[in-house]
Amino acid sequence: MSDTRGLLDRISAFRNRLGSKPLAIAEDSSTSTAVAEPEAFRQTLRQITGASALAESPVPPQLTARARQLLQSAREFLERQRKFTADALFTGIAHDDTDPIVAYHHETTSVMDSAVRMAQVFPESPSVQLKLCDGLEGILSIVKERLSVQERALSQRKNDLGRIDRLAAAFTAMAQMRAVTLKPVADLSEELLEEARQTKPMRFLAADPLSTRSYPGGTEFQAPARFIAAHAVNVAQVVARIVHLDYEWASRPLLPVLGALLMDCGMMRVPAAALANPGKLNADDRRLIETHPQYGAEWVVRYVQDAAPLADAIATHHERADGTGYPVGLRGTTIPALGRMLAVADVYAGMCADRPHRPGQDTRSTLTDVLLLAENGQLDRDFAEYLIHLSFYPVGSVVELTDGRVGVVAANHPNRMDPRSPGRPVVAVLAEADGTVLPRPEHVDLSSSTRGGIIRTLSTEKRRQMLGQRYPDLV
Repeated sequence: MSDTRGLLDRISAFRNRLGSKPLAIAEDSSTSTAVAEPEAFRQTLRQITGASALAESPVPPQLTARARQLLQSAREFLERQRKFTADALFTGIAHDDTDPIVAYHHETTSVMDSAVRMAQVFPESPSVQLKLCDGLEGILSIVKERLSVQERALSQRKNDLGRIDRLAAAFTAMAQMRAVTLKPVADLSEELLEEARQTKPMRFLAADPLSTRSYPGGTEFQAPARFIAAHAVNVAQVVARIVHLDYEWASRPLLPVLGALLMDCGMMRVPAAALANPGKLNADDRRLIETHPQYGAEWVVRYVQDAAPLADAIATHHERADGTGYPVGLRGTTIPALGRMLAVADVYAGMCADRPHRPGQDTRSTLTDVLLLAENGQLDRDFAEYLIHLSFYPVGSVVELTDGRVGVVAANHPNRMDPRSPGRPVVAVLAEADGTVLPRPEHVDLSSSTRGGIIRTLSTEKRRQMLGQRYPDLV
């Protein structure tokens, strides 16, 4: 962080000193396009750049109007940079140079440093100044774009972590038998439903079972609350995108999404170490895990009024149509409909997300596996078929094409009569086969292409390696 902190100190001093005395604008603008410089500005640059440098290259007595405008833009960008680095989340992760947001910020800082140095040493000649302005304007345009990217990435990270923490707070309070307000959970349900209505990308979240904070300095929660909450958000995103397809719940979608967020609260009774175990669970841990649906239902009844339908669904979301589920071994339609919907979404989301014992699975393979489980009688066939609405590659999936290029799914075709449509979405190509990141995304509609397609979705680690330096918001 020494390079970043040093630059911030330097540009802060530059901004403050430059702004302490306004530049005097020449009264006769018709005879000159330049801005007269007060002696204070001359002294400011002498302090910033060093007297020895100025002895060889004197500070110009005036700046052109264009140069002044660019300096004002630079000041604004410096303020955005300062605000970004002062954010609590960034401060918490700033020492992790492997984090894509931090690495991207370091590069932005370097570009900004070049702009600041150029702004400090404008030449004497107005004509040369104007030529130099072209270069400065180009650098500042890059800075502007990079600031927008890193701000968007940080905002997305804060949103993801905030969702996990809202749920983790409720789970921790339940486990400690404290008073719980579920309004934040209900609000989150509404947010996820609205995102589904707007067909926004799904983001499968993950948290280590042993983690207690979203970032150094963040709020602390009892483990494994954050791990449970991340999975719950994933399940709720799936439910929010299929609930409108069901005649029973389409008119009241809030309850199913709320059920998805709360269904695993009973997992708070399971030791975090057991959930973090990358190997096979022992018999005691497995028995404890198999009690979580019943405990979750009991907790929900305690905290939610008229919660019988919700509690029944939570108690049965691990039951299986063929009787092989737990905790009771119910069969077929003796399992409540909402419990069967939650079971399908739970299995799908669990396969797609990273877990301690394995990485997340390809979305196409996951959909195929869930449909096979339904065909074999373990999951409800109707609810499983609803997942086809997500397509093989949901919007937001980062995929590898058959020619080696990498892109993100931008849209899916709703034509259910065409069996090819789930696997041939519109893809925004971001990188060439050799790993070269494109300067701008190139959109390709695979449904209109007679050859080529998608091989697989990329793992979190692969996305980080290939796209982290340019698209930190995708990893």
